[in-house]
Amino acid sequence: MLKRAHDPLLACIDELERLTQDDMPDREKLARVRWKLSRASVERRRLVDAACDLLMANATLIERNRVGTLREDSAETVAASSRHVGRWTMDQVHGDWGGYREASATLRKAMRARILMEQRALYPLLERAAA
Repeated sequence: MLKRAHDPLLACIDELERLTQDDMPDREKLARVRWKLSRASVERRRLVDAACDLLMANATLIERNRVGTLREDSAETVAASSRHVGRWTMDQVHGDWGGYREASATLRKAMRARILMEQRALYPLLERAAA
């Protein structure tokens, strides 16, 4: 289930990246992609939290530390995303397209890194738990 949550989130990130390549933003497309990205991110966070809960019960000390680090980092990730969305309203995006493109690139990079961290930390543990 987590992989099925990661895949659409990565697709939304890629779609946002394509949109930010344009010289000027398409307001409607950008709003739609940002909404889809937000929804996909919420679903992923819900599944990551559930996976962490499940895994903590039977994890080794090292694995519990890794899962705990993911949980701690999750709060900062959510806060950074919320700050970004709050800062970059659609009016702000249109007023400073270059600034938004730069800020969006930074956030997309962080999101991809976060997903990779989740995949590396959780997939092996989830596969072992399912076996």
